[in-house]
Amino acid sequence: MKDHADGVRHCPISDVSFRQYLRNASHPAHDAAELTFAPFLADPQRELPWFLATQWSALRTLQVSAPQGSLLSAGILQDLLRRLDADLADLRIAPPSPEAARPLDPLAVDYLVLGSRHGTEVLRRRLFGSPDSPPAPGYFTKDRDPGAWQALCAALDRVDPDSPRAARILFDTASGFDLFAKAAAAARLHLGTYR
Repeated sequence: MKDHADGVRHCPISDVSFRQYLRNASHPAHDAAELTFAPFLADPQRELPWFLATQWSALRTLQVSAPQGSLLSAGILQDLLRRLDADLADLRIAPPSPEAARPLDPLAVDYLVLGSRHGTEVLRRRLFGSPDSPPAPGYFTKDRDPGAWQALCAALDRVDPDSPRAARILFDTASGFDLFAKAAAAARLHLGTYR
């Protein structure tokens, strides 16, 4: 496996399923998106409004970027946005505008949404898991559809790694990770109106 000039990590496709290939190839984009949230990890209490506003904007953009009825994560995504609406209302912050959306492959959107929930669970335990922790915002509540990730894994395993669709999912996944960085910058500007 090696990094190419396009910033995507490539591995021999014949050796792995498309799901494994997608995970490996999108790892640099995933790591870059995680770095975006370093301020939240450094100061969770201060940066919570920015983190929640960023999540709302990015997830809303992802929601409108896939054809209606095409997402395995549709119910989870709708519930996440509802919880984020409530969290932001508790903070007396209006949701920011979502980023401009272009059509994305539904499996790329599902991968981004459902994969992010694994990271959110790690954050929930780290930041709100001890008895003396503040109450966790609704965004950090566990999802009600634990089978969605398994369904996504099965769908990705059915994708031919050498197909045009596989290439599109990979490209759209990287684009989706970039959406979070754009949403983070926009959320900073949005929250500036509340200072």
